[in-house]
Amino acid sequence: MVNASLNWASISGLLLMALWVPALVVSLRRFDVLMDRDQPRASLQGLDLAWFLITLAGRCTALPLVGSIMFFQGWRLDPILQFGLSLLVWGTIVESIPSIRADHRALQQRSAKDGQQSSRQRALERRLRDRVWPWSFAHAVLPFAGIYYAITRRTITPLLWDFVARFVVLLITSGVFLIFQRFSDAETVNSWIPLAVFWVFWVLIVVNVFAGLLPVRVAIRRTQADARRRLEAHG
Repeated sequence: MVNASLNWASISGLLLMALWVPALVVSLRRFDVLMDRDQPRASLQGLDLAWFLITLAGRCTALPLVGSIMFFQGWRLDPILQFGLSLLVWGTIVESIPSIRADHRALQQRSAKDGQQSSRQRALERRLRDRVWPWSFAHAVLPFAGIYYAITRRTITPLLWDFVARFVVLLITSGVFLIFQRFSDAETVNSWIPLAVFWVFWVLIVVNVFAGLLPVRVAIRRTQADARRRLEAHG
């Protein structure tokens, strides 16, 4: 059951959704910086990398998920629990704002150093410095990572390949699921069919999430080759 009303929980959910917008932008830009080949490998190892991945998952995925749950399902809680959960959410927001602002300032300083280049040249050079596998996974699991990549690299190829691959796999997996669903609805149902349908359902979800992984990797490689060719011709 889905419902929404104005209460402590729904207001807190809206605040989390509002915080998610700047947090997502800053996190994607920070991910962009760390996935630069010019960055030292020390910044991508150990506890720093683990903490960054946890922060990235929290900002990009947990904030909208928790915010939407609180907005649509917070009415189930009694007023005291709503108030207590709201205090916890507001404390999280207050603690998160300084971290987001610090990341934004650091990124602004880095952007100022590249201000002398044209946007086209900067985009082409960014393509060549990209780490391919991390960006391929980012297209699969990070919200709006493909759109961010398309804007900052001035190419729609990886995003388009990701969309086409997901659409094709979605059609195939939908057909497979319907076949299993017909077997499960038959009059003579074996005991293993419902269990098989359950596992096939979750396998199809995972396959759809990572469907564009290899196509995006190939697309990024193609955009890098195109960037190298254009820079050589221009230089």
